[in-house]
Order: sequence, then C-alpha cells, then structure tokens
Amino acid sequence: MVNNVALVTYSGCPELTDDDRLLIPALRRLGVDATPVAWDETVEWGRFNRVILRSCWDYHLRSIEFLEWITDLERLGVSLHNSASLVRWNADKRYLRELQDAGARIPPTVWIDDEEEVDVQSILKASGWDSAVVKPTVSASAHRLKRVFKSEPAVRFNGPAMAQLFIPEVLSLGEWSLVFICGEYSHSVVKAPAPGDFRVQWQFGGTAKAGAPSRHVIDTAKKTVDALPKQPLYARVDGIEDELGFILMEVELIEPVLFLGLGSASDRFAEKIVSSGDDRYASKT
Repeated sequence: MVNNVALVTYSGCPELTDDDRLLIPALRRLGVDATPVAWDETVEWGRFNRVILRSCWDYHLRSIEFLEWITDLERLGVSLHNSASLVRWNADKRYLRELQDAGARIPPTVWIDDEEEVDVQSILKASGWDSAVVKPTVSASAHRLKRVFKSEPAVRFNGPAMAQLFIPEVLSLGEWSLVFICGEYSHSVVKAPAPGDFRVQWQFGGTAKAGAPSRHVIDTAKKTVDALPKQPLYARVDGIEDELGFILMEVELIEPVLFLGLGSASDRFAEKIVSSGDDRYASKT
C-alpha cells in the first residue's frame, strides 16, 4: 500500500516548484502523504513507499554526487522513479545516438569526445552549416548551451559535447513538449523563445502554452517512449516540427517540468504514482 511519498527537489527550491507542488494535494486526495525532500539531505529514504524525482534542478552541476546518490538508493532497494538505470542512461545526452539507431530523427549532430577540444567553426565548415547549437552532453536548463555562427570569430568547445545543426523552425513554430505518464500520452505544451533569443527555457524569457499536436507528432513521440530501455513512470519528449515531420531534441526522464497545472494532469500523475506497481518498470526483453 502506498501512503508515504517523497517528492525529490534540491536545496535551491526546498518546497518544490509551483508546478510540482500540485502533486501534494492531488496525492492527499488519494490518502497519500507527500513530502518535499532535497536529494542531498540526510534522510532515511527507505521509509518512503515511493521516491519520485521532481525539482532536482542542480543534478547536472553535481552529476557525480547525484549519480552516486541514485546508486545508493538502488542498493537500498528504494522504489525510485524514474528508475536508477533510466536516470543513469538519460543523464548523458549521448543516449540520443541509441534512439536514432532505433528510428528517431534527431538534428544532424557532431559528437565531441571526452577531453577533446574543437573549433566549432571547423565543424560548421565541414558540415556545410551556417549555424549550430553546441552544448555539453551532461547539461540541463540550457546550461553552457551556445549558438555559434559560421561568420563569427572562432569558438572553441571542450568535450564531452555535441554540436547540432540549428533548426530555424524553433523561432517560428516553437518546440513541442509532450508529456507521457506510464507510457501513455497525457498532454502537451508548445514552448517559444523570447524575441531575439533561441532558447525556450523560462529562465531566458521563453514561454509555454497548452497545445494540441497532430496525431503524427503524438505517434512519433510515443514510438520514442516505447524505444526506451525501460518504461518510465513519466517522460517528456521535446521536439520541433519541420516540413519533413518531427525532430527529436530531448527525452527528459529525470527532472523535467511536466506542466501539471493543465487540466487534470496532476491528478492523473498522482493516480499512477499510487497504482503502478514496480514490476511495470522492469527491463524490456
């Protein structure tokens, strides 16, 4: 029986984000106590029936410590969601190569190896691109993300990192975020950058509003979720539409904003937290 849940955050946001706090009354209506807890607090994690990762937004800045903590929970047999193996897999954006092999369409990408330093303009020239977005493979919230133009002075970047062809439709059409709960489509928003910027994150003036993607976009995102190593409790699939279809940008399985204020999304998520048994998250065969 589930009656005690930890909603994991970080010390910079000890009471969770406004969005994630919606889970507390939603779980209370189901007879479940939900407690916000920072991931690096000294806590007896085993006393919770479920430990749900939510607003732990500093994980990419302390990735070694965070993944060690994830492994500690795994050793303790804590019911962690998403699972430890999924978190480790998703923490490095090189997972996109596996999804591409499974059929996902990602932007043209040049991967920069560990400890490799590159001249981004040389990548642009070799690839025939006018502009690229460069970022570390371990990153979140556009941390160290940079748009580089062929015409600007040389920009050097250290790996592990990735350089992707800039997709201009993000400026005109925005970026879709499709939320899935227990592998099933729940709801979507379309995110747009502030004028003069290309980043859709709210920290940089980006906005998000409820949207209704086409059946093709939903089905394509669902195929991506189905291709994950395990079925996640929650997933957010981010991507951009162009004339050829849906381009996958990210699959967020650790601490994405889930836009739980849309409709009854917080109630749906709370119900799945309570009702979904751990056997649903076993590795696929």
